[in-house]
Amino acid sequence: MRRRSAYFCHLLLIGILLSPGLNLRASAQPQSRPLQDQLAELCRKHDVPGMTAAVVNAEGLVQADCFGVRKRGTSDKIELTDRFPIGSNTKSMVATLAAVLVEGGRIDWNTTIGDVWPNASDDHLHPKLRAVTLDQLLSHQSGLAGNISDISNQEWASFFEERRTPVLERRHLLKLVLAKAPSQAQGTFVYSNLGYAIASAMMETRAGKSFESLMKAHVFSPLAMRSADFRTLAAAKQLQPPLLWGHQAETGEPADPRTAGVENPTVYAAAGTVHVSLEDYAKYAQWQLAGKPSPVLRTQDAFDHLHTPQCDYTSPGAKYGAGWIMMDTPLGPALNHTGSNTNAFALIWLFPESDLGVIVCTNSGQPQAFTACDEMVGFLMKKYAPASDSRSDANAITPERLVGRYQLTPSFVFDVRLQDGHLMVGITNQPTQEVFADSPTKWSYRGVDAQLEFHIRAQGSSYALTLHQNGAAQVAKRVRD
Repeated sequence: MRRRSAYFCHLLLIGILLSPGLNLRASAQPQSRPLQDQLAELCRKHDVPGMTAAVVNAEGLVQADCFGVRKRGTSDKIELTDRFPIGSNTKSMVATLAAVLVEGGRIDWNTTIGDVWPNASDDHLHPKLRAVTLDQLLSHQSGLAGNISDISNQEWASFFEERRTPVLERRHLLKLVLAKAPSQAQGTFVYSNLGYAIASAMMETRAGKSFESLMKAHVFSPLAMRSADFRTLAAAKQLQPPLLWGHQAETGEPADPRTAGVENPTVYAAAGTVHVSLEDYAKYAQWQLAGKPSPVLRTQDAFDHLHTPQCDYTSPGAKYGAGWIMMDTPLGPALNHTGSNTNAFALIWLFPESDLGVIVCTNSGQPQAFTACDEMVGFLMKKYAPASDSRSDANAITPERLVGRYQLTPSFVFDVRLQDGHLMVGITNQPTQEVFADSPTKWSYRGVDAQLEFHIRAQGSSYALTLHQNGAAQVAKRVRD
């Protein structure tokens, strides 16, 4: 049976973002009843068993509440401590672990599959996959099939038995997948859960520890996400009430969390089997919004890589990188993703420049459950988005913040300067040319079909730029002065 851990949707809430809202300050829980009222309205409107929602900023949790029941047809109420499956929203956490290992010298963003397993013959590692990099796997550019079921339904079904340890399950996956030629175009976005499974195997091979233990030690623990864990069938069978039940996408019937098939198997841990409480998930969102590497990372370069687009996404103007869909909005650059295991949904939107994050989860995989979550996200954005005149002038994106040197390759460096109010760009061994503003962050050449897109946080200088030319997008990172 095929799982939908790859399931995510692109939300169209930009009009809502233009509405005036509130300045965000960390506050205590008693003020959160309006959230529960809205959750209750949406649960009844869309026949959803339960929902939970949170608003976050760089200081912490702003508001959070929940409504509904853990299992349809019962009176067992959902609580904020319940651990929701977040599906493919796990992926940005996996990229965060990759950044930790890159800092530690265990692996690099450009490390290839062939680098990790250099002794693999062409019979075990197809030549067209040998040069696929970690970054390509984490941005769905590998050309791999989307899921195991695309290769073998029989093998996919067998993984739900979880007869081996997660590490050995991934080793078995490598044998099934890596010998086959890419089934999709390489170098462009084609969503692949297999890519993340292989990336996790690369990381645990280089680090000498299981992927799950690395995530707990280097991502969950530093952020005090004590409820976060990877679901396994063995652990699920030991669960005791009260239990949060999922509800099937097709029928809405309750799905017992202790049974096989209600969650993706352990081989897909990196593709999306994290379960976490809303309050602990908010800690992760807070760290992403704060824009600083500590306590998970040591360097700003590693953190910035997690917010740097790697390729065009399927929606016009949107990009993808490091487990995030990235797009420009009236609130500044946004990071978003949706996850589902077919029995639940989790949505997250982050706006670093506006210091606003929104998380919504439900214990139903039905289509109307996604609609309910989408509407809740819209409600929270409208209520909490800062008014346009409340955004500090100090945070305005000015050409001065774009000035700097950006390295595409060691022999290809952009030198961006401001001269008499004009933004001038020099390139190694090429003449300096003026670029012209299409928007505060996008500047185009005249006479050359090329555009520079600068990536910037709420404060400080741009940390990277993307050169868009001839249908390709190439990222150059700021060189520290």
